[in-house]
Amino acid sequence: MNETGLEIFLNVSVNFPEINIVKYDYHSDLLIIEVALGREIDGKQEEKFITRSRECVQLLHNLNESQAEVFEIKFKRLTGLTFLRYYRDAKSLNESEINLLMSLINEEFYDCLLNEGKILSGCDSFKKQVKHDLLQQLNNGGYLFAYRDHGRLCMFNRNTGGL
Repeated sequence: MNETGLEIFLNVSVNFPEINIVKYDYHSDLLIIEVALGREIDGKQEEKFITRSRECVQLLHNLNESQAEVFEIKFKRLTGLTFLRYYRDAKSLNESEINLLMSLINEEFYDCLLNEGKILSGCDSFKKQVKHDLLQQLNNGGYLFAYRDHGRLCMFNRNTGGL
């Protein structure tokens, strides 16, 4: 069991209301983070963000003497919206990198980042209980999916159809 990946999944899901969707595949240990932007981002701005993010994450990993196995950023444009997806292996991912990523996103897309809620305060006991419950359920397989709906955090285990 990879408790580190699960813990990162929980922290991202709870601590960053600007994150639209978080997916965690327990078997492949892959975390996918998605944010929604309130306008269509052009290709030049996409490339600029990807390059800057890659450089910053590589520098962070160099300082930590680690290396990312999976690092990918994709953009999907829809009419009037853009979805930014960040794909990372949870094995080499840590909270510093998530904080760095969110800082880069907030800096680059401050004018169009969609944010549905506020950060929960005093949520440590909540996270501990949810982590415990999720670990029990993941013993039988695991693909977690979380999203925000009107500020509420919704989590599902795809194998069981709910949590």
